[in-house]
Amino acid sequence: MLKNFFNPRSIAVIGASAEKKKLGYTILRNIINYGFSGKVYPINLKTKKIQGLKAYPSVKAVPKKIDLAIIVIPAKFVNQVLKECGEKKVENVIVISAGFKEVGGQGKELEKELQKIARKYQINLLGPNCLGLLDSTIKLNASFAEGMIKSGEVAFMSQSGAICSAMLDWAQEKRFGFSRFISLGNKAGVNENDLIEFFINDKKTKVVLAYLEGFFDGQKFLNLARKLSAKKPLIILKSGKTQVAKKAISSHTGSLAGSYSAVKAAFEQTNTVVAENLTDLFNLIKLFSRDYKIKNNQVAVVANAGGPAVLTTDSIAESDLRLADLTKETKDKLTKDLPFSAGINNPVDVIGDADADRYELALKTVLNDKNVGSAITILTPQTVTEVEKTAKVIIQQSKQTQKPILTSFIGGSKVRKGIELLSKNKIPHYLYPETAVHGLQKYYSYQKCKGKKQPPAKINIAEKNKIKVKKILAKADKTVDFLSAEKILKSYDIPVINSGLAQSGKQAGEIAQKLKFPVAMKVISRDILHKSDVGGVKIGLKTKAEVEEVYAEIIKNCQKNKPKAEITGVLIQPLFKGRELIFGLKRDPQFGPLLMFGLGGVYVEVLKDVSFGLAPLSRQQAENMIKKIKTYKLLTGVRGEKAVNLKSIVSTILKLSQLAMDFSEIKELDINPALVNEQGLKAVDMRILID
Repeated sequence: MLKNFFNPRSIAVIGASAEKKKLGYTILRNIINYGFSGKVYPINLKTKKIQGLKAYPSVKAVPKKIDLAIIVIPAKFVNQVLKECGEKKVENVIVISAGFKEVGGQGKELEKELQKIARKYQINLLGPNCLGLLDSTIKLNASFAEGMIKSGEVAFMSQSGAICSAMLDWAQEKRFGFSRFISLGNKAGVNENDLIEFFINDKKTKVVLAYLEGFFDGQKFLNLARKLSAKKPLIILKSGKTQVAKKAISSHTGSLAGSYSAVKAAFEQTNTVVAENLTDLFNLIKLFSRDYKIKNNQVAVVANAGGPAVLTTDSIAESDLRLADLTKETKDKLTKDLPFSAGINNPVDVIGDADADRYELALKTVLNDKNVGSAITILTPQTVTEVEKTAKVIIQQSKQTQKPILTSFIGGSKVRKGIELLSKNKIPHYLYPETAVHGLQKYYSYQKCKGKKQPPAKINIAEKNKIKVKKILAKADKTVDFLSAEKILKSYDIPVINSGLAQSGKQAGEIAQKLKFPVAMKVISRDILHKSDVGGVKIGLKTKAEVEEVYAEIIKNCQKNKPKAEITGVLIQPLFKGRELIFGLKRDPQFGPLLMFGLGGVYVEVLKDVSFGLAPLSRQQAENMIKKIKTYKLLTGVRGEKAVNLKSIVSTILKLSQLAMDFSEIKELDINPALVNEQGLKAVDMRILID
């Protein structure tokens, strides 16, 4: 789709100008000055020659084929000109002009019309309201950005023109190269998915970076991002993490799933690398743009100062990395060749009077250790420190190994020239060693998961059970009643605790006798989400008389605290000892069914300790959801407690994943609580909302 977009042989600049202050002048000058070898056609109604090139009054007046048109004229004229491009059979258009949906009102309508024209003529449209694009592979600067990108193997796309400008300035200072550099603007046509699809097979690009504010099609992104990250890293900085939900929340899952929860799950399940902020984005580029081979998570630290080495050790301990266990041979060699006062255990302390030769010996020795997967080299400027020579040693060692070597020369003017040498030779350098650890952690995590296929788990549900669920949902009105929700879970083989619904005190007592004491009682009402808050829950009831009395008390409490609530009855259940859990489902508008898991009770109400995953899930992904919660160890057995049946939790998550995929009308679902012990799991309370 975008092959010709990035390889045009002829370009028309619509709105080209001879006036230096106008964007039409800058864009035309950039195309001419930076070595584009194809034909260039300035388009201007009034001028016959611009910057030494013959100008034409319209694209239709150009006698030859035009592969790419760049429009830089007032917004109100753009649609007519785009129509002319369509009639001229121009397949690719960049609209630099602003004044569309970003300004609202009439601008929104103009953009709708713009999209309509692009669709009609099958035009690949980039923008509007964008900086343009730069492409080092064909020496093209089709933008109003100053300067030209250096040749490289990293592609960058951004919805923000300002971030494009910042990235270009940073790259110029660091002598960092890009293959292709694209400003997305309003994404009226070409979007992140189109570019990701192109980059999957783009041989000129080995890493893809992106700054995104939203997703055009979340489901398509999942598919394409998974394919791309299996071949090359995709690093995304996503803004809007804290955006509050606009619609009313009607379930636990809805209230706990923030706007970023689905995005985060999408990134995890596609092995997309997350940049936390702009600083992180710039730092990650340094490491991911190198083609390192990292075998394991064991890190060697070489430093000339104890304090920074200890801080680095702390950072490693708090990550998924760990300090490498150096072999006896490595330690023996370090003991023999380093001063008596040096530290030969990891971290390796070459001490304050270390010269470049001592750094070389220590670094070379640890890199040759079979246990070491990567190294972090720390330097602080001391009296005899050879900053530039040490930088050269690191550069040389980097050429002789495929293991990542990260550096942190800590200081200011005294280490500046060393840092410049490292940057010039593309050695990942960080102002602080903790930042190096953070980047290395993300690099290791990406490499560990790269190319690993995780097909969705196969959950076989009998067709008759699916038909039963379909009939229940067809009869429901927004909220599925409790007994019907029970039937839905049972149809998908999710264990549900025995229960009975009472609509009188006498009936409650009879049900309790059949179920055996002690029992729990809770109000059932589609209007009451937090039952205990209104006095709608009582547990540990041991006699029929007590149950009959409590029935009346529960009804009275609910009528007092929720006078408008429609009460279906009171549910009677036998007590089942186990750890409280919560399972949930919310249908995200972009990414589809988002599943939630966590410990229930106080852990969800106060700590909000939950994890998320997007359906359909693999078994590994379901297991990861369980392991990601902070209180995971409580499930594995602590202080003499038995471990709970983790297989039953995994099974429940996977069955809910299948239910979500089978029935798109389920909008939200809560199982809260479910109880789990060493024998298995029982769903106790549940709520299903449909759309």
